[in-house]
Amino acid sequence: MVEIRGKETPSCMEYFAKGLRVSENGFLYGGVFWCGDENYAESLSKLLYKIIKKKDKLEECKKMFKEFLEKVDFSLQGEAIYKKDRVIWLKPRELFRKEREAVFERFRKDKIFRLAEGVVSIASQIEKSSGLAFLRILEAQGEDITKESVWKGREDLIDIWKNKTEDGEIKEYLSKVAQIGYIIKTYLAPEDFKKPSIFKLFSYLAPFDFKIFEDAYLVSRARLFERKTKAEDLIEELKQEKVIWEDLLYAFKKEGITEEELKKVLEKAFNEKFLRKLRQDWKELLKDIIKGEEKKAIGSFVKKQMREEGWVSYGSFRVPNKEISLYIFYEKGVESKVEKFKEGLEKSAKAFSRFTGNIGIKIERSLPIDGLIPDFDKLKNMNFSNLLHQDSFELLFNLAYFNCRLKGFVDVMQNKNPVGILLLLDTDIREDGGGYSFWDAFNFIYEFFSLPVQTLNKTTINLFCGFSEGKIKEKEVQGVYKNLFISLLKDLKTLEFEFEGFNLPTQLNVFAVLEKPSTGFCYRRGDPTQKAYRHFLYEIYKISVNGNRATVELEDKYLVLTGGLDFEADKFRRWIEEKAKDGETKFCFITAGAWEDSYMNEIISKSGESSNIKSKSLFVEYSELPTAYISDKAQEDCFVIYTSEFEKLKESLGISKESNKVSLAIKPADIKDESRFRLDDGEFFYHSSLQVFSTDGLGWERDDVYSERRNLFLFTLLALSQYESESFQSPYSKLDLWQKRKSLYLKIRRNQGEYQIPLNAVLYEMIYLISKIPADKNLG
Repeated sequence: MVEIRGKETPSCMEYFAKGLRVSENGFLYGGVFWCGDENYAESLSKLLYKIIKKKDKLEECKKMFKEFLEKVDFSLQGEAIYKKDRVIWLKPRELFRKEREAVFERFRKDKIFRLAEGVVSIASQIEKSSGLAFLRILEAQGEDITKESVWKGREDLIDIWKNKTEDGEIKEYLSKVAQIGYIIKTYLAPEDFKKPSIFKLFSYLAPFDFKIFEDAYLVSRARLFERKTKAEDLIEELKQEKVIWEDLLYAFKKEGITEEELKKVLEKAFNEKFLRKLRQDWKELLKDIIKGEEKKAIGSFVKKQMREEGWVSYGSFRVPNKEISLYIFYEKGVESKVEKFKEGLEKSAKAFSRFTGNIGIKIERSLPIDGLIPDFDKLKNMNFSNLLHQDSFELLFNLAYFNCRLKGFVDVMQNKNPVGILLLLDTDIREDGGGYSFWDAFNFIYEFFSLPVQTLNKTTINLFCGFSEGKIKEKEVQGVYKNLFISLLKDLKTLEFEFEGFNLPTQLNVFAVLEKPSTGFCYRRGDPTQKAYRHFLYEIYKISVNGNRATVELEDKYLVLTGGLDFEADKFRRWIEEKAKDGETKFCFITAGAWEDSYMNEIISKSGESSNIKSKSLFVEYSELPTAYISDKAQEDCFVIYTSEFEKLKESLGISKESNKVSLAIKPADIKDESRFRLDDGEFFYHSSLQVFSTDGLGWERDDVYSERRNLFLFTLLALSQYESESFQSPYSKLDLWQKRKSLYLKIRRNQGEYQIPLNAVLYEMIYLISKIPADKNLG
C-alpha cells in the first residue's frame, strides 16, 4: 500500500498516526484517514473493508474502530485492498450521460429573468425605488462571528433604534429589551450570556444576524417575524437550568423587573401585529442611518437603474430517460407515516410525471435510517460546539459507516437504472431549533459521489401523506414534487437555456472550476504566523454556447490531498492542458480564498502550458456582502453592480480598499411568488446576500472596450448559478463553497494525548480512501 503515501508528505500529517504531539496549545492535526505511515494505512483499509463487506457485527466494528483511533500499536488481520489503477469511484453522471433524452421545463417555456444595473443611491429613494439596503455596525469587531460580537451588535442596534424611533410604543419596548440585555451582561457570571437558553432569549428580543465582509461587520437579517416558539416556551426552557434561572430572577428583581413583566416583553416579541409595526419602523431606521445620522452605524442603498441589461430564460432540464429506483430511509419519529408517504409519492409521480420528463419512480424498499447512520439518535443530542472524545468517535464512525454504505449504492447503478435515496427526517430547518448540526458533513459525502440523495423534512412528509388521503390538493403538491425531482437528480442533469443581450462568440466552451478547500490543519489555531495545510476538491462545470442557446453540465470532480498523491494533481493538470488546446475553450477558476493561496494557482504555474492556459482564463475570488433589506420590487430582479459602483458602495460603508482586486457583484433573482418566504403584509423574511466576484484587472464596467470579456465573465457566473439551483421557481443559487460553512472540531484521545482535528479535513481523507476500496453491492 505504498501508493497511499504519496511523494512528499508533510511530517505533521504523520503526528496522529504515530502518536506524536506538538507543544503548542490549539494545534490542529490532520492525517486521520490519510498519512504517510504504511502500517497505519494498511490497518485502516482492512478495517474499512470489514465495514464495507459487513464481515463483522456492527458493535464489533465499532469496537475495532475505537481501538484503531486510540491505540498506536493497533493492528488488524485481513485483506487490505486499495486499487490505484482503476477509476477512483464509479460516477453516476458518467453512467447515464449518453441517456439524457428526457426533457422538461424548469418553470415554463416563456419564463425569463431580467438583468438590471444597480447603482448607489440616496436614502430617500428606499421607498420609491427597487433596491438593496446595507447596514454596518461600527463598534462590533472581530475576524469571525462570535457570540461576543453578535451580542455586542444586537446591543448596539437596539440602542440605536430606541434613540431614533418616534413611536412611543416601540421606544418603550426597545428600552425594556436594552435593559434586559444590560442586566444579563452586568449581573450574571461573565460567560453565562453564552449559555443556549440565555443567548436564545436575547436573540428573540434583538433578532439580528450578522456576517463579516472584509473588515466590516454587517447586518445580514432582521428576523422581525412570528415564530412557532412562544413566550412561555422560552421561560420554561430557562427554568430547566435552575441555577441560571434563579440568578436571572435575582438580577431582574434588583432592577425592578418581575417575571410577569419579562413575560409581557417576550409576548410582544411574538405578537404578529406588533412585529408588523416593527418591520415598518425598521425601514424608517434604515433610511435614517443611510442618511448618515448615526455614529454607531452607517448604511447604503443600491437602486435599480431603469435600463435593463438583457435576459436569461429559466431553461429546461435534460435527464436520463430511465425509471429511478428509490430507497427510503426514515427517522423513528416519522415511522408511522412511511406507508402513507409512499402512497402519496407514488400518486404524485403518476399525476405530475408529465412535468418531469415522464420519468417514473419505483420504490424498492423502506428502511430505518440506522441502516445508513447507526447512531442517528445519539448524534441528534450531541453538543457540537464542544465535541469530546466519545462524541467525536461516535460521529466519525457513523460518517465512515455512511460513506461505506453509499459506495454500495454507487456501484450497484452500473449497467442499471439510476438509484436514488430519500431520507425522511423528523425536523424542519425553518422551525426554531430545527435541522441537525451534523448534517453538512453527511451531505458532503453524498454530494461528492454524485449520488441522488434528498432529505425531506416533516412538513414535506406530511404534505405527501395528506395527498395520499385526499386532504391536500394537487396544486399544493405539484411544485414540491417537481423540486424534489430536480434536487434528487443533482449531477445527473443537463441544463439548457436561452439568453439575449450578451455580446458572446457564437460557438464557445467555458469550463468553470470551483475550488473547495478543506478547513485548515497542521497549524496552531489563531496564530497568524502559521500557514495551514488544506485538502482540495475541484468541481468542473462545462458551459457550451451555440448562438443564443447554452447548456450547462457537471464535467468532473478531482480530489487532491495535501503534500502527496501528486498523481491526482498531475491528472487534474493534464486535463486542463488537454482542454486548453481547443481554440474555442475558455476557463473560469473560482476560489473562496485569495488566488495567491489557491492550489490551482500552483498547479497551473507548474504546467508547461501555463502561458496558454492563463491567456484563456479568469481567476476569480468569491465572497458575500450581506444585505440588510431588499425591497419587494427588487425580489425578482437580478442586479449587476459593476466595479465603479461597487467601489462606491464599499466607500459608503467605510470598507477600506486593501488590494488591487476589482469586483463584479450580483444580487440573485429571488422567488417573488413563493408564499413560504412571504409574511402576511407582503414582506419577505428571507433574502440573498450580494455575491461578489473579484479579479485582477482594470475593472468590470457596463461600457468598456473589453465588453466581450466582461459579458463572458457575467454570463459564466449566471450560467453556473442557474445549474446550481435545485428549485423550479428560482433560476439562481449562490455558489456552494465549503470553506464558507461553519467548522466542527473533533477531539480524539490517542496514545494518552488529545488531538483536535477539523472534521471537514478528515472527510476529504475519508472519502478518498473509501473511494479506492471495492464496494458491497448487496444493499440488504
